[in-house]
Amino acid sequence: MPMSNTTQRILSALVLAVVVTICFVMGSKYLSGFIIVAAVIAADEIIINFLKFKRTNPLYALSVSLVLIPVIYFAYFETGPDLLKVAVNAGVLMNILLLVYLFYVDMSSNFLKNLFEKIPLFASLLILLPCLSLIYLQRSNQWQEIIIVLLFVNFGMDSAAWFFGKNFGKHKLWPKVSPKKTIEGLIGGVLSTGLMGSILWQLFFSERSLPLFAVFCLLGLIAQVGDLVQSKIKRQFEIKDSSSLIPGHGGVYDRIDSLLFLAPFYATALDMHWGRF
Repeated sequence: MPMSNTTQRILSALVLAVVVTICFVMGSKYLSGFIIVAAVIAADEIIINFLKFKRTNPLYALSVSLVLIPVIYFAYFETGPDLLKVAVNAGVLMNILLLVYLFYVDMSSNFLKNLFEKIPLFASLLILLPCLSLIYLQRSNQWQEIIIVLLFVNFGMDSAAWFFGKNFGKHKLWPKVSPKKTIEGLIGGVLSTGLMGSILWQLFFSERSLPLFAVFCLLGLIAQVGDLVQSKIKRQFEIKDSSSLIPGHGGVYDRIDSLLFLAPFYATALDMHWGRF
């Protein structure tokens, strides 16, 4: 008897959680290696399945290299934070432009689709800049705790929104962009993320000076907006999943799309709070 999609999702998530946990235990260099592998696969999915390039196309190699080489360099060779901070700021700027795209560019215009097809290197930036933000977070002495909170906020938002949407959802959030998302799912996810994030932050850092609940509600909202951005991009390319690599989840890009959007904002928020890692 074949496994249901939900069972596949749970088993795949457990396997990924084990792999990430092992990387955390073994050290930041191993987590960087995991980020590099995920980044290259995600870039491959975009170039092959979105842009329909063949792997023999020189632009394929150039686009993937634009992701691979900088991430390796900053993960293993460049130890200072200054250039990485520039990448984080560039990631925030890119996300602001994506917000303009989400709210003000009509779906029928195919603006981003045409841009990526004409200049595929821009598509690589969707992966590169957020991954450099993740590398930047590892510059902190408490990088494990910082990234754990980020992962809980991102994937906790996704899971809570799914739960509340499935059980209580009656009002569609934005049918043209993401037909399954509901307002009830959004509210439940944001509030759950605010609670979960503030509890984790207090456990790890014993800080009560921040309006933690509000901050993590905002971060949860950002993660959900990021998911909407990616949904609109996929719809413009007429793609449901970036690949079928992860059973029950689709591709690597599908699994990390909202994380890619959230990471630069999260890194910037921490930088504003602590000054510099």
